[in-house]
Amino acid sequence: MISKNDPDFILEEYKGYTIASHKSNVAKKDVNNFIVVYQPNAFPENGFIIGLDDSKSSGRRKTLPHNMEDAKRYVDCVLKVRQQNEIAQPKKDNPSVIKRKGRRL
Repeated sequence: MISKNDPDFILEEYKGYTIASHKSNVAKKDVNNFIVVYQPNAFPENGFIIGLDDSKSSGRRKTLPHNMEDAKRYVDCVLKVRQQNEIAQPKKDNPSVIKRKGRRL
């Protein structure tokens, strides 16, 4: 688990998200870069590892070349999808009561 005072990681805030980048990372896209993105309320328990393809149900995980720009693009994408979902599904202030016929149970 990464902490705020971990000397092996550089922490950067980007649009409310925390991006933790290992100090041994290189600027260019590399398979060995280790970058974790945390949602605003999830640091340090739950993070998303950039460049790790864990979508397979069996077999080894696959790592793709990535860098800090990919982490920022991931945050931008998450924020865009959340904004679209909020627009598509507006919150109801007063939920309507469902009237049913028949006896009450």
